[in-house]
Amino acid sequence: MAAQSEFDAAEFADRLAAMTDEEVFATMQELEDTSEGIRPEDRDDSDVFAQIAMVETAIEDRFPGQLLAPYKDWKQRRIGG
Repeated sequence: MAAQSEFDAAEFADRLAAMTDEEVFATMQELEDTSEGIRPEDRDDSDVFAQIAMVETAIEDRFPGQLLAPYKDWKQRRIGG
């Protein structure tokens, strides 16, 4: 039985801290895309939602008081541009 790789939250947080804003936004987009393919019954076994929460926090820390607006603006520019 193949176990899923262990998610290291501290290592992921360190990687997020070293990323540019563009990289953080791209990571969020990838995680959102991945999350769409996870069946509801498999969500408890997935680290994707924990990673999404950590990226949301990183975005909110980088842009105080703006919540996810900078990410949403980035997505709009990518769709519209």
